[in-house]
Amino acid sequence: MKIFILALIIAAVIYRYFFYYDLSTGCLIKLKPSIIELSSANIKESIKILKIAVPDEYEKLCAHVDLINPNFSCGGTGGGCYVPGQTPQKEIDISTTNDGFLGWTAAVIAHETCHAIQHEEERPFNEDECNEIGNYVLESTVVY
Repeated sequence: MKIFILALIIAAVIYRYFFYYDLSTGCLIKLKPSIIELSSANIKESIKILKIAVPDEYEKLCAHVDLINPNFSCGGTGGGCYVPGQTPQKEIDISTTNDGFLGWTAAVIAHETCHAIQHEEERPFNEDECNEIGNYVLESTVVY
């Protein structure tokens, strides 16, 4: 019985810190461990806000991203990065802090998802397109 309870606690901790799962949509996104974003709460809350404030961008995230890396990346602090082919999974990097503005994190997630879609569709990277999406998400989350 003690082993079962211990296994249950370990599973709950792993789920809380390393997964975003939305039962209603079947959206599953893994979150890499990070010293900067210890609980991944900022990222998970930003995804939830994205779902409510900008559902079309949430759907794109769920369809085109499997893994979020919350560690420092080429985007620098407070930014993000998409590196094509960096892993076999569809991964984006989000360099936010655990107490950052959730709307900004949602905007960065949508921006990097835009790059993932561009890569998947074999289109050239277009910062203007992704900046426009990020700005739209930021504005939508502020209004929300």
